Amino acid sequence: MQFLEQLIGTQTGLLLSFAATAALVVLAGIRLSIYGDALGERTGLGSGLVGLVFLAAVTSLPELVVSLTSVIQCTDPLQGTDLATGNMLGSNTFNLLILALVALVFPRKFDPGKLESPHTGSTAYGLVLLAIFAVAFFMAGQGEYLVPGLHCSWGVLLLPVAYGLILRREHRQQRKTQGEDHLPSEQMLAHLPAPRFYSALGWLCLLIIGGGIVLSILGSRMALPPEQGGFGLEASLIGTIFLAISTSLPELVISIASVRMGFLDMAVGNVLGSNMFNLLIIFAADVAMRSGSLLRHASSRHWTSVGLILLLTLFAGLLLRTRNRMATTATAVAMLAIYIAALAFLV
Repeated sequence: MQFLEQLIGTQTGLLLSFAATAALVVLAGIRLSIYGDALGERTGLGSGLVGLVFLAAVTSLPELVVSLTSVIQCTDPLQGTDLATGNMLGSNTFNLLILALVALVFPRKFDPGKLESPHTGSTAYGLVLLAIFAVAFFMAGQGEYLVPGLHCSWGVLLLPVAYGLILRREHRQQRKTQGEDHLPSEQMLAHLPAPRFYSALGWLCLLIIGGGIVLSILGSRMALPPEQGGFGLEASLIGTIFLAISTSLPELVISIASVRMGFLDMAVGNVLGSNMFNLLIIFAADVAMRSGSLLRHASSRHWTSVGLILLLTLFAGLLLRTRNRMATTATAVAMLAIYIAALAFLV
């Protein structure tokens, strides 16, 4: 224990610990996502709905755990709110960038013309949830009006309500157009004995939860002054960059694997579904905070991330509707340039 304390007490040790924990989250997230899609075949719900909901949820477990731990464990409430909010918003921006990255790295595999649907609905739903979040963020700045019992703001309460309505609509559509494609490993997992399958599923969830808690602790230490082994960075910046990218690594790796194997719809659905689920994290973190409105104390710097998500979502919708390889590449490059410019502005 003393060795670990000494290790994370230095900047080098802090970075090494962060990288090692992020790697654990990636490996567990990849395996858990494969189990999640296999769950669709076992339950008969189909890979489409389970991929959009369960796959998105399990790859978003790191974001959920990091945000909850930030508001519960941080001794400074302001730092905790910025870590939680920045983690969610930063993760959503990086998730959208994943579509641009796979389009550039695998230009022949990334063919929007082969999509079963342009995912217009999921893109629009993401914008609706983002609009609700933006309104809640703005209203929180005008005054602290909390829901009795839940201790969250009224605007934030609309997020799970809207998400539930979206899932209901998606469920009806998925029943009409269920796909039958599964990876070979998923077909094998679908026939494992139930105790073995669900116990492995549980252990993978615990690994990601544990990794998320450690990432949150390491992220909060990065905000410490350099003389205390930290980097002296703002909590909002740590959440938007370090925590967000590391907790989005499962989505990145899974999307790359899906595109390489020809399952472009699975990759797109995972990214868009994860972004919708991530917005629920604000509701969960607001309820867990208990000491007031989460967004009331969040930094105004997060408005930059809100604008970035809006812009990247619009470009992602355009990317998924292009039918020309040159136009696809140009759109992906534009998304990458916008993301880099925004990071430079935040830093």
